[in-house]
Order: sequence, then structure tokens, then C-alpha cells
Amino acid sequence: MLYLDTSALAKLYLEEPDSRLVSKTVGVNSSWLATSRVTYAEVLSVLVRCLRASRISPAAYRLQKRAFLEDWAEMIVVELTSDVLSNASGLIERHGLRGLDAIHLCSALWIGQPSFVCFDDRLRSAASAEGLPLAP
Repeated sequence: MLYLDTSALAKLYLEEPDSRLVSKTVGVNSSWLATSRVTYAEVLSVLVRCLRASRISPAAYRLQKRAFLEDWAEMIVVELTSDVLSNASGLIERHGLRGLDAIHLCSALWIGQPSFVCFDDRLRSAASAEGLPLAP
């Protein structure tokens, strides 16, 4: 199973550094993709920001939004419950994480030992320190 934070998942819908690497990693594990409920709003926000900054065309925005929503329907989505977030305080204190990064790490840890895919150095380091295998 792969857990993708927003920095990883957005690379599937935008041409960015490492987008091909994420696509390849996801291609091998496509039936076992997980993420947090907060990723829904975060990815849509990234797509709109790219549209407004003219990084993508209106047609590309519509296409990528549709692709994201179709993929979202197939993902394992970790809900924001008190059980999932029970470890947030400790993770924030140990690793100096931002709030949304702590939510992603709590969500990944809650589902077990998924391979963790992210492109934020601090979050990646925290995930590794907490025993999650990193991918790619």
C-alpha cells in the first residue's frame, strides 16, 4: 500500500519535477493508494492556483480535475477522527511538523505501515523516523 501526501498526489495531475517517478510508483501500486481526507481540498486548491497562475490552461484544469475526482473515488481515504489524530501532538513535538503534515503522518500511521510518498523533506524525515518505509 502507498500513502500519498498532497505533494506527491498533486504530481499525478501536474507536470512537475518527479511527476514521472510518482506516476511509475503509483502504477505499480494503483489498487492500494491511500491518503487523508484533507488531500481532497489541498489537491483541488493546487489545481486552481495553477490555473489562476496560467501554469495550466482551462482545458487542462478541467481534464486534470476530472482525473483527480475519478482517482479519488478509488482511493482509500483516511477520515479525520479523534483516533486517527490521537498521535498528532507527539508527532508535532518530536518532529516540528506543520499541522497538515502531522495530519498526513497520523493518517499513514493509523493504517499501518504503508510506503510513504511525499516530497517535503521534514515530513519525509519524520515518516522515516516513525518507521514508515519511504517511496520512491
